[in-house]
Amino acid sequence: MLKVLTLNIAQGAPTLPVPLPFLLPRHRLLGHLDQMAGLLARENADVVALQEVDRAGLLSGKVDPLERLAERAGYAHVFHGPHLHLRGFCTRGTALLSHRPLAETASWRFEGVRPVDKGYVLAAVDLGGGRLVDVVSAHLDFSSEPRRQQQALRITEALQRRPRRPRVVMGDMNSRRGNPGVGLERMMETLSLHTHAPGGGEPTYKAHAPRLRLDWILASPELRFTRHHTLAEPVSDHLAVEAVLEWTG
Repeated sequence: MLKVLTLNIAQGAPTLPVPLPFLLPRHRLLGHLDQMAGLLARENADVVALQEVDRAGLLSGKVDPLERLAERAGYAHVFHGPHLHLRGFCTRGTALLSHRPLAETASWRFEGVRPVDKGYVLAAVDLGGGRLVDVVSAHLDFSSEPRRQQQALRITEALQRRPRRPRVVMGDMNSRRGNPGVGLERMMETLSLHTHAPGGGEPTYKAHAPRLRLDWILASPELRFTRHHTLAEPVSDHLAVEAVLEWTG
């Protein structure tokens, strides 16, 4: 069994009334991160995919959200990909937290004509008994379907270059129509991925009144969904999505 969770943490700040970490008093920022860590600790997923993860720069209020979440939620293994690095200001990207060791790690920043913080991280997770699963935390472009298609293709190509093994692709895919969108559909077809509810499912954004399903968990046919749901707590502007996957052999 593999329990996974994905969450866009919105740089670790509450979205209301102040959406930017450096504008908050330090105790408020740390308190909110501890609330988020409490949710992660309670759910205790084997692997957590995070997006919009800044490190200890000016934008994040000189707090390292990833370090605090990992420590307070009890995750020993951490991997972060800095897709947008502005020295002293921010080091933003995607990340994985895991109770199990992460191997064969890789990070990729998507190309863009302007500074962007979109990209993915990828790692192999050992489930025991010699069974490895590739896990991806991805954040796709919010404004352009053609750009999302290109970004999904980059992830597909990266996975195809790795040893053939089961895969779980999670993250904020910014799919606007309630379905995966052309880019993810092509990825799903090429890599034989499936999801719990291909044409619908529960909305994840905005958290206080969700209307859009932006956040997805996709898995290889060797992994069967036995549970899939969103978590009601609005610890970010996105709701977390959680799934339990069973190895079918």
